[in-house]
Amino acid sequence: MYLLALDLGTSACKVALVSAEGALVHSVAEPHPIHLTPDGGAEQDPHTWWRALTGAVHRLFEDTRAPREQVKAVCCTAQWSGTVAVDAQGEPLGNALIWMDTRGASHIRTLIGGFPQFEGYQLGKLWRWLRLTGGAPTRSGKDPLAHILYLQCEDPQRYRATDKFLEPVAYLNYRLSGRPVCTYETITLHWLTDNRNPQRVDYHPTLIQMAGIARKQLPDLVPPTTRLGTLVPQVAHEWGLSPETQVVAGTPDLHASAIG
Repeated sequence: MYLLALDLGTSACKVALVSAEGALVHSVAEPHPIHLTPDGGAEQDPHTWWRALTGAVHRLFEDTRAPREQVKAVCCTAQWSGTVAVDAQGEPLGNALIWMDTRGASHIRTLIGGFPQFEGYQLGKLWRWLRLTGGAPTRSGKDPLAHILYLQCEDPQRYRATDKFLEPVAYLNYRLSGRPVCTYETITLHWLTDNRNPQRVDYHPTLIQMAGIARKQLPDLVPPTTRLGTLVPQVAHEWGLSPETQVVAGTPDLHASAIG
């Protein structure tokens, strides 16, 4: 029995086959490009991610000749603090904005500002964020909240067409399971959730209202390691895996590194 582990990094995706006893059987990597723009943009094409992962999966099994029908579960990790805007069918609406993208910095500064302030943060807003989330949006513009505000202000057509804004790992889980959800720890850098009870994290209406973002465009939240269901038939066929293979909600790369 095996687990198929997927890791979507910034410069490459990695795929590993792990035994039920936790032993690494084999791993392969496939690079993918980053598109940088002069105004601070950093983007990647989610379709390129998927092609790289699919190629890596097939190469993994060609190298090992392990029986694919013995893969019982798939679990993802991925780069954190990115944004994939998808339509109602789960199709990406353009490139993903990844954690290096700073184009939303001016919009974040507008959101957090006001009088009286400390280090650019209006004190009442800062108190709400600290009390509810344990932190606050960074002024760099690299958080997903900044990405969404950038699209809202600079690309309103894409913003209006978006059904869900997903983190990279949530996008992969959606492709694998058909469920557009996000885990508690993955959603943290949106700064829109009440994190005071780590067993029951949810969006806070005051924070949603402060940000001016539509709740319906945000994914529902589930605990980490939730079983999201089985592979969608198309992916099972494309990767040569059993349609009964379970999809387990993983964590972003920083969290996985900390656990490791």
